[in-house]
Amino acid sequence: MENENFNNLKMMMDIKVSMSDGICLSTNIYLPKDNLPCPIILQRSPYGSNTEEMVKEAVNFVKEGYGVVLQDVRGRWDSDGEWYPFINEASDGYDTQEWIGKQDWCD
Repeated sequence: MENENFNNLKMMMDIKVSMSDGICLSTNIYLPKDNLPCPIILQRSPYGSNTEEMVKEAVNFVKEGYGVVLQDVRGRWDSDGEWYPFINEASDGYDTQEWIGKQDWCD
């Protein structure tokens, strides 16, 4: 992204988050560098978590004091498993929320 300032961000890219059935989902995390723990916004997508639009949106939320977790859904992009629309979204979303709640950066 052109002219975007990432100095106040902590980014963790392609973190593999394990679901209850052992499938790992690719997850990118954007956090304020100096304001932790913080409230977290979770966004899961079949369209890729590293698009310019999603990253810009994450950066804007971080500027307001939120952390952002962007996740590729099961079977898409860098996530493991097979993609069947809507079949695993509820359970994978739940597992991801549970994982986020256990992280020291989550408020």
